[in-house]
Amino acid sequence: MLPLPSSDELLRDHLVQLLRAAADAAPLDPAAAEAVSAAVVQFLADQRLAPPLPDDYLHLLIYRALRSLNQNAAARAWAAAHLPGFDVPVFDPDVWPGPVPLIVWQLFASRLVRPARTVTAEGRILWTLDFRRLRKEQAGWLEIMLLPGLRTLLEQLAPAWDESAGAGLLGLRGLYAAGFAPTPRRRRKSKSHSAYAPLDAPAIRAFCLRVLAHLQGARGWHEMPEVLYLDLAAQAR
Repeated sequence: MLPLPSSDELLRDHLVQLLRAAADAAPLDPAAAEAVSAAVVQFLADQRLAPPLPDDYLHLLIYRALRSLNQNAAARAWAAAHLPGFDVPVFDPDVWPGPVPLIVWQLFASRLVRPARTVTAEGRILWTLDFRRLRKEQAGWLEIMLLPGLRTLLEQLAPAWDESAGAGLLGLRGLYAAGFAPTPRRRRKSKSHSAYAPLDAPAIRAFCLRVLAHLQGARGWHEMPEVLYLDLAAQAR
């Protein structure tokens, strides 16, 4: 009697079938398809994740595995077919060499946090976290979902600051729009920030600084990235 296939075997077979189905757009060697599926299954095992998982997350992992194996034409075709409208370059291995945990992907995919990677005039990397997608009524579960994800996100960004021994910039954008900072109004004394938010803008910044301070000690940085507000308060009306 043949043994029942394990969940890993089922997932590997499923991924191979997905890759074979996409072969018309960009031919992929069978051995490469096997290697990609094995890499994805191993990553999920390392992260202690098991199906069911979001299809888009699996599609992203396949894209990254294709890129890491230099199957660039197949990776581009895969992204065009399976990741429409998704900000693939953010998670491209050349930009984000570390792993992409599910909780970080969920933050990006839900548009709660949208990073933008730019280089300042001084040559330092500025990573921008954009909170404008967060609705005020969602703020009540901020600490439950966002802060653990934000911690993981900063831990994944840490290698970007290793070469400069911690010198760099982290920008926070959209805190006014998301209701975590009060918007000044003429002839009104009441605050206009979200009544649901258990945290305000300084608390979010302070959380980021605590995480970065821990990373500085753990990674032996000589400096710590600065955390900046990138928004001006909304103009009074």
